[in-house]
Amino acid sequence: MSGPRVSVLVTTRDGAATIGESLDSVFRQTMADFELLVVDDGSVDGTPAILSAIGDPRLRVMRHERALGIAGARNAGLALCQAPYVAMLDHDDLCLPQRLAAQADYLDHHPGTVLVGAAVRILSGTSDVGSGQPARVGPAGLRLLLHMGNPLTWSSVMCRRDALAAVAAGEPTLRAAAEPADDFDLYHRLLAYGEVARLDPVLTLYRWHGSNTSHRRAVQIAARAAEVLARAYAPWFGAESEAAAALVIRHLSDRAPVPDAATLDQVLAIIARVARASPGGCEVQSLAAAMQWSVLRAAVRGGRPWLMGGRWRHRGSSADTMTSMAIGGIRAIRRRLGARAASAEIVLF
Repeated sequence: MSGPRVSVLVTTRDGAATIGESLDSVFRQTMADFELLVVDDGSVDGTPAILSAIGDPRLRVMRHERALGIAGARNAGLALCQAPYVAMLDHDDLCLPQRLAAQADYLDHHPGTVLVGAAVRILSGTSDVGSGQPARVGPAGLRLLLHMGNPLTWSSVMCRRDALAAVAAGEPTLRAAAEPADDFDLYHRLLAYGEVARLDPVLTLYRWHGSNTSHRRAVQIAARAAEVLARAYAPWFGAESEAAAALVIRHLSDRAPVPDAATLDQVLAIIARVARASPGGCEVQSLAAAMQWSVLRAAVRGGRPWLMGGRWRHRGSSADTMTSMAIGGIRAIRRRLGARAASAEIVLF
C-alpha cells in the first residue's frame, strides 16, 4: 500500500491551550503509518505558532485566514486526506496510544463497516465523569442508538474515505445546514453505505469544559439533531415524524423528565416502534427496554412516582425501581411543601 494507512484530521480555531497536547497524543500512537492534517480555521491566538514549531514530517497544516465554520473546515480537510481511512479528532481531545491501530485493524477485517467509533472517557478538569453510553453494543444496537440520539463522539470515529466520498456525491460531506449537529447528520447518511460500529475499549479522552460546542450550543444541537431524526423517522411516523423526533431528543437524548403520563406513553411507544422496525433481535429489544426504563426512571425520580402506575413492565431492577420510587416520593413531598410555603407568602403579603 502506497501512502499513509490513516489520515488524522484535526480542525481548530483558537486552540492554543490544548492543541499541543492533542497532537502529541497522535504522535504517540503505536501505529506510525499515518498523516496528520490540521485545518487552522482563522485562529487569532497562539495556535499558528504552536503548529509551525512542530517538526514532524507527518504533519500538514492548512490555514484559513477567514473562518469557514465547523462543517466548512472539516470539508476542506477531508478533501486533502490521502489515506483509505480517516480518523477524526477535535483540538481539545486526546487519543489513547492504541486508537489508530485498533480502529484500522477493525476496518481491515470488516469490509462492510464504513465507520467505527470507540468508547470514550469524559474528563471534566481532572475528574472522570464517564460517558453515559451503553457498553458492548454491536452494529445493530448502535444503529438503534443512532435513532435515539448520538452515541458517537466525533473525536472517536474513523471512516472509510471512499464512503465519505460517496456521501459527498452532489453535496458536502458535512452539511453546514446541520451545524452544530453536522456529525450526527453524517452518521445517518453513512448508514446507507454500510454498517456503523463501535469498539468496546476506551480509545479517546473527551475533555468537557465550558467552551465545548456541545456545551455552548446545546439548544442548537438539539434542534438540528431533531431535524436529522425527523428525516429518519419519516418512513415510520409520516406526518408525526417531527413531533416524535422532538420528543426523543428532549426526553431520551437530553434526558429531560417527561411532564405527564400522556407524554410518557408517547415516548415509550416511539421507542417501541423504532425498535420493532430495527433489525437485531434480542440486542435491539434489550436496548429498547433499557431506554424505556431510563425515561420512566427519570420521570419517577423527578418527583412523579405516580407515573409508574400500570407501567411496571418497563421497570428496572427491583432495587433501582424501589429506590427511584422513594426518591420520587420525597421530591414530590418537597415540591408540595414548597408550593404551600410560596402560597402562604403570597397571602401574607
